[in-house]
Amino acid sequence: MTTRKQAARDRKRRVHGWESEPVEGDEPAEATKSGGPRKPTVGRASGSSGSSSSSGGGGKGSAARSGGRPLYRDGEVIVFGRQRVQRPTWRRTLIRTAVFLPVMFIVIHFLFSSSEMTPRDELVLLVGYAVVTIGVMHLTETWRYNRLDRQLEAQGASRKRR
Repeated sequence: MTTRKQAARDRKRRVHGWESEPVEGDEPAEATKSGGPRKPTVGRASGSSGSSSSSGGGGKGSAARSGGRPLYRDGEVIVFGRQRVQRPTWRRTLIRTAVFLPVMFIVIHFLFSSSEMTPRDELVLLVGYAVVTIGVMHLTETWRYNRLDRQLEAQGASRKRR
């Protein structure tokens, strides 16, 4: 038989993401004290040892996957903890690349200063880096936004099922 105090403690542990071992009325409390509450492993919902971590369930499983950070939408912006992830745009990608290229030019200039590269060759190399950087930055931003968007949809679908 579980006392009210034990039940309240168990509820508190579940709310804060701690797994508690079931308290049996006939067994001594030494079994629960030896291990104590355990933090759930990342990617697994607490209490579901048989379910796979890649299932689209929300709740504690999605909170564990997102590192316990809140995930919600504020208009077109996805808020992930303290980060505000905006929908990726080419304009923002070009601005970031424009900030990055002068630094890259300095690195190229001093890295290849001993070789026989002319300033024209350095600029051609810089333009090549710019093209690759623009593509990779936009691809990365798009991938991150879509991943968080899918997590939000899965979180919303799991809440509708409850």
